[in-house]
Amino acid sequence: MGVTFPIVKTAQREVLSVALVFSILAVAAVCLRLLAHHLARKPWTPSDYAIIIACIFAVGLQSISITGVIQAGIGYDHVTAIAAVYGLAPITKLLTLVIPLQFLWVLSLSCTKVSILLLYLRIFPVTWVVWASRATMLVIILWAIATILAGSLICRPFAFNWDQTIPGGHCGNQVQSFTATGVINLITDVFVLIIPMPLLYKLQMATYKKATLIIVFGLGFVTCIISALRIAVLSSMDFADITYTIPRANIFSGVEPCLAVILASVPLMRPLLGRSAQNSEVTAAHTRKPSEPSAASTKRCENGFLQLEDNSSQLQLRPVGTKHRVGVLAQETDRTSEESMEMTQSSPRSQDCDTKRDHGISVKQEWDVQHTTH
Repeated sequence: MGVTFPIVKTAQREVLSVALVFSILAVAAVCLRLLAHHLARKPWTPSDYAIIIACIFAVGLQSISITGVIQAGIGYDHVTAIAAVYGLAPITKLLTLVIPLQFLWVLSLSCTKVSILLLYLRIFPVTWVVWASRATMLVIILWAIATILAGSLICRPFAFNWDQTIPGGHCGNQVQSFTATGVINLITDVFVLIIPMPLLYKLQMATYKKATLIIVFGLGFVTCIISALRIAVLSSMDFADITYTIPRANIFSGVEPCLAVILASVPLMRPLLGRSAQNSEVTAAHTRKPSEPSAASTKRCENGFLQLEDNSSQLQLRPVGTKHRVGVLAQETDRTSEESMEMTQSSPRSQDCDTKRDHGISVKQEWDVQHTTH
């Protein structure tokens, strides 16, 4: 029967509260994302499967944190005080838990970033975005492998991670290892965040809509802040007094992957807000009778340009179509021989915009007719 520590210290309560709250939020976010897909009648994509796996790893990490508080003395007291009362068993268990804690951290973050990049590949089919996303994905996968290898090889033999009495065993600087992997993680966070920004900035839409999209896709900036704070906190961690110095590092290590899962799911929750005005317009277009003019045909045409559909006051302009030349030759008996047939141009610029159009291009034709005597 293992040791069970009483929950009496503030640090213990903080670790437990954060672990429980963010685990619930991460699971809820993924469930809402999948519910949004169901409402929109969209199938699951590889991005969705990756985020589900990331959520499982994140919740697993928080479960280890809870176990560490209850059975390994995280936040309870200094190592010397715990060893004097409970022996070395809790300390050994905590040192054992640190290894899967690190592995689940890197696996969860990697899967979340891969999920985001897979989403980019689907919604931004632009050559440079595709190459940038694939290259970043490769770096993330290599970083994950390197982090797991570093955690496995930093202490030789492997059991020396938790059993410091093994003759001839030694460990490298674990704090520096954690910090280095954290820095690379932060760099990849920034790359994933900025990849879609140039495209979002160039979108032709109302400013407030563009700003909303940029903010939604830029929510990952919060994860970057948490990642930077985690790096700063890791420098204060001491493996010689791990039970007392690990709580803050443990909190940030647990919050970061859960928050990443949550923020990666937010942009895909829009169907939960109901059908947008745009979707309603599309449905109306499909249900409109063929004899009824479309909404576009009632828009005012100025200088050959048609106003885009937009429910804001900032209307965009786009060309209605390309120019077409139309000519007609006719003969009549009651016209004079001085009249000549002319080819006239009909284009969006000269076109009467009040002419009824229905799901196509309407061309107004004008001509003069000359009677030729043979």
